Amino acid sequence: MPSVPVRLDETGVDALRQHLKDTVTGRKVPAAWFGVTSANEELFFDCRGERVFGKPNEGMVDEHTILQLFSTTKFVTTVASLQLVERGLIGLDDSDALYRHLPELAELQILEGYTEEGEEIFRKPNNKITLKMLLNHTCGLTYAFNSLLTACYIQKHSIPNMLGPNASIQSYLTPLAFEPGTRFQYGIGIDWAGHLVSRISGLTLEEYFSKHIWGPCGIAEISFHPPSDAESTMMAMTTREPMHTGDVVLLESAPLGRTLDREKIHPPYSGGGGLFGTARDYLTFLRHVLASAEPNAKVQLLQPDTFKLLFRDTLPDDPVIRKDLAAMAQRQCIHDPALLTDGTGEYIGYGPGLFINKKESKWGRKAMSGFWDGAAKTMFWIDPTSGIAAVCHTNMLTENPDPWNQVYNQYERILYDHLQM
Repeated sequence: MPSVPVRLDETGVDALRQHLKDTVTGRKVPAAWFGVTSANEELFFDCRGERVFGKPNEGMVDEHTILQLFSTTKFVTTVASLQLVERGLIGLDDSDALYRHLPELAELQILEGYTEEGEEIFRKPNNKITLKMLLNHTCGLTYAFNSLLTACYIQKHSIPNMLGPNASIQSYLTPLAFEPGTRFQYGIGIDWAGHLVSRISGLTLEEYFSKHIWGPCGIAEISFHPPSDAESTMMAMTTREPMHTGDVVLLESAPLGRTLDREKIHPPYSGGGGLFGTARDYLTFLRHVLASAEPNAKVQLLQPDTFKLLFRDTLPDDPVIRKDLAAMAQRQCIHDPALLTDGTGEYIGYGPGLFINKKESKWGRKAMSGFWDGAAKTMFWIDPTSGIAAVCHTNMLTENPDPWNQVYNQYERILYDHLQM
């Protein structure tokens, strides 16, 4: 963290506002939110655009407009999990304790394929799962879009969507896709970390977040339930037709099978993708995480040593795992492709809940910054060297690459060009 307060000069404020205006009026992306914070104060926040794209009579977005945060949820669940580690209630590498709280994980087997008759071929894993594996996507549990075998299993057994109205613990009980600890594959491990938080604390994840994260931070507009007036306060989800180059259009179907009926959302909540909330409240959360670097923080979400752990690469030094990570970064259109070099993953890593860039990005963020996003393009990063955290949010479900990537890159470059440290 810098020894002097970081500032954003007035020219930078004007440049960010102009970039936001140009972004939205260009109609290549829908409404957008830009926000930057230091550990002590908000440095910049602004938003612009129609709440319902193409329908200005439905109103403009503002700081209270609710977004679907999707996988941006994962970092909140990671912080909650690390709070339990700090209290000595679970260890990052204690598989026996993990299985006591989550006995379902001890019963999981690896799905290796199907017989000609369509029966699953399973084998027992040799390695045990740990909390660290849940948080860094090496546990063996994956999403259906990453594994054809997992997708077939979900379809065959009618596993309910974890964001749908029939969600239950069964939504998360899919077989392992690989031997725990031997591959990196983005998946539902952090959802299971959320179930761990609930079982150890005796609280639902909604209750735990409210008591131990939102409450201390003064956050009131993030929840697993959309507000009762969501029809007038939530940004309407958008997409692009055709993908990559087409026009922004409203998404007519339920986003990723999610229910928006607050009465049909119930525990167990998805700690990997279930939150709704405002960009400003998420920025506030990041500010208090950033402040945790100091032992005398007014709100100590994490201890300083735990804060440092967020930016430590926790993946094994294994070429297979590194190539998995690089391939995933390539698919996600990582903010700086130069970090991928020859596909070995040398300049990227994964800490508990955060992707890490191990060298400075050409767009500005320093080495050992942590970042992630949600499916609907709710990007964020934390740069402890520069002493800032930032959000660049919209709600648009599209495939990568997308024009939004350029908006994000330019936003970052303008920001760092005008930071004073």
